[in-house]
Order: sequence, then C-alpha cells, then structure tokens
Amino acid sequence: MKELPVLTSRVPLRNKRVILRLDWNIPVQGMPSKEDMAKIEASAPTVHYLQKHGAIVIILSHLGRPKKKEKEFSTARLLPLAEAYLDHPLMFCGEDIMTAQGMAMVKDALSAASPGDLFLMENVRFYSGEEKNDKKLSQAYASLGHYFVNDAFASSHRAHASVVGIAEQLPHFAGVNLVEEIKAANHLIEKPKRPFIAVIGGAKLSTKMPVIQSLLKVADQILIGGAMAHPFFAAKHIKIGKSLIEKESLKYAKALIKNKKIILPTDVLVAPKLDKSARPHVVPINKIKPNEVIGDIGTTTMREWSAILKKAQTILWNGPVGVAEIPAFSHGSLVIGRTIAARSRGKAYGLVGGGDTVPVALQTGMSEWFDYISMGGGALLEYIEKHGKLPGIEVLYKTPQRLQASTKGFKRTKRTTRTKRRITGNRMSKKVVQKTRSKVYKKGSISAKGGSAFGGKKS
Repeated sequence: MKELPVLTSRVPLRNKRVILRLDWNIPVQGMPSKEDMAKIEASAPTVHYLQKHGAIVIILSHLGRPKKKEKEFSTARLLPLAEAYLDHPLMFCGEDIMTAQGMAMVKDALSAASPGDLFLMENVRFYSGEEKNDKKLSQAYASLGHYFVNDAFASSHRAHASVVGIAEQLPHFAGVNLVEEIKAANHLIEKPKRPFIAVIGGAKLSTKMPVIQSLLKVADQILIGGAMAHPFFAAKHIKIGKSLIEKESLKYAKALIKNKKIILPTDVLVAPKLDKSARPHVVPINKIKPNEVIGDIGTTTMREWSAILKKAQTILWNGPVGVAEIPAFSHGSLVIGRTIAARSRGKAYGLVGGGDTVPVALQTGMSEWFDYISMGGGALLEYIEKHGKLPGIEVLYKTPQRLQASTKGFKRTKRTTRTKRRITGNRMSKKVVQKTRSKVYKKGSISAKGGSAFGGKKS
C-alpha cells in the first residue's frame, strides 16, 4: 500500500485555514452514550494537532440523512458535546455558503479568527450538491481554506463533495484517526497471520455479501451469526419458526451453503418473542418450534466458536451474533467479544468494526484489549472488499487541481463586537461543559477509564 500524505512539521500551519472533514454523525437526542461520543473522542488528536500548530480549523461533518434543511439535523446541536471533549469553544457558522451573502458572512468570521480557533460549519448534507460531489459546492468550500484534512474514515467510501471534491481542489492530508483506521484495516488485507477468522453478524446477508465474498478469498473461516444465518438454515431446509429472514438473501445462502469456510451456529437461543420480558431457552437448530423466534446463538455454539477463535492469529468481528440490545439475547455477542479481546494484543490481531458492534465491544468491559475498534462500519467493509480503494482515500494520493485557497473576500480584520458576540453566543459556559462531560464520563467514557480503545494514545 502507498503511504498517505500526512501533516508534518514541514507543513506551515500557523494562521492557515484548514478544512477538516470529521465523522460526527451521532444521535443527539438525550444524553449521548459512550459509544456515541467515541467518534468525537477519536477526532480529538487531529483537532489538537492543528490547534497546537496554530491553524484555524474549519470542521465539516454530516448528521443523519436530512431530506432538506431540517433543524433537528443541524450540526449546531453538536456544539456542547464537541466543546466538552475538545476543551475549546467552537464558533458555529450556519450560513449558506452557496449564496453571496452567506459566503461573505462566513469569510468575515474567518478573517477575524486567531490561531487555534475552531469553527463548525452547518451539516454538509443540507446542500443538494454534497452527495453528487458538485464541483461548485466543492469550490465554495475550498475557497475557505488553504489545506484540506480528511479524518472521516467512516465517510471515505462515499464520493461526496466534502470528502472527495474539496480534496481535488486543495493540498490535502490524512488525519491521525484516518491513518490509524487504514493501518488497522491493512492487517486484514496485507498478508494476515493465519488462521484468519472472521465473525460476521447482523440482520441482512445481502448487504454484506460483497465483503463475505472478499473474505472467502483471504479468511480461513467465517462464523456467521445473527439474522444473517437464517437464510442458510432455510437453504438447508431447516425450519426457523417466526424468525426474521430476508427473502433476497436466500439465493446468496444457497450459493454459499457448500463452502467449507462458512461456519453456522449449531444451536440457538429462542423465545416466543424478542423483548425484555422474554424467557429464552436453548435448542438445536433442527428443534425450533413454529411459534419461536431466534434471538441469539446457543451455548454449544458459544463454546465451539470460542475454541476456534482461541486458535486464531487474525480476527475480524463485524456485527452482533444476536439481538444484543436486549440483555437476554446479548450473551452470545458478549462471549464472542470477550474471547476476541482475550486473544488480542499479542496472541492475535483483533479488529472490531461496525456501528452495531462497537456498543457491544464496549459493553464487554474489555474494550481496551482489542487491538483496534473501528468507527468505519460500512467504510471498513468496503475497504476490505475493494482492497483499500475507497474514493476518499484514493483522492488523497492525487495532486489537487489548484494549490492555493482563494483569498477573495478575505481581508484581515480585528475581531469586532459582533463577531465576539457570535462566538460567545454559541459557547456553553464552562460550568455547563463540565456538567456535560461529567455525565458522559459516568456512562463510561473511554477516556474516563484512562486509555483509548482506538489504537492511538489518549490525547
């Protein structure tokens, strides 16, 4: 693999405006959980590096899937959470940069900035040109900065304006977290130590078929759990009661059912329904009753899979093997997670990835023992599937179309009373920030435990 361009002391950053693409796509309703905050925490090293070297940082992120400019998806809602983790106030720029007035207001605010200042732009998906990688939108963003830094691995599989378009316009670099994510993923595709075991769970087999087909070429065994295993049972003419099954997946299961690398559960945890009041019991896969629903792998499968994992040298875990959000059906995922954690950090390389997997990995109480917990999700799977060729990564290897940011509209001005008011008006008081952090820590922040589960040092 080629080496990504990274920030070094040779890159002059003082008083330079750096557009920083981050992945802060987290739920913002109610108090965030530790897994929600993990994305903001993972971005801190890059933000702090840029601040330390005197850059003016312009942060871009998407939030949810808005169909239009919906208030509930405004990134302004991220301000208190970001300030709590970054130990620095952020100025919010919610103006529409595709209008002359909006662009002028943003440039006015940036012209009054000092080294180390942080700016948060509005949700990039509020612009219709974002997902189309619109050149005019990319140029508008690029006109605000001197450099572009991508630290959003989770979005790098998308050829969007804020990921690819800006990088085509400005000198660009990979952020600290992006480099760590790629380094971790490369353990799986660049001569992995064997045996290489993959544990793949989740609901839909169809969405993970491309990565499973890629893994079949490099992995020694693939343990398939969760609802993804149901089409395989059906392909074997095993009745699965009222369990969820994706009809589209049946054809994929039939094509793979004879592959000796595919390992399925031999017993499962079932109940009449999957809820907190359920009283599940374990049955062999051929003893599932018509009124029962599969919620987890069974105890025999837990032992069998743990024995396989204890011999592994390289391990990938993506997707819970049961309905892990319900405690009664989380045991299989927790057992698998703890087995991988115990095997990692020396005996084997253990990588955990995926939005649904990260919460379970943290719930194991052993998150610090995994070699790496990836925030990538879909990007991680595509990285494996496409052998590292993602749009947001590939563009970083290319020379940008232009090498300097536009200075049009930028006249260095003193920080006016109006600008000061805009900044302090978007800040939380120090007391409120500390209160927010305290609540997050009580819910089990990784930093609060004294370490990082993301492969890098605590910032």
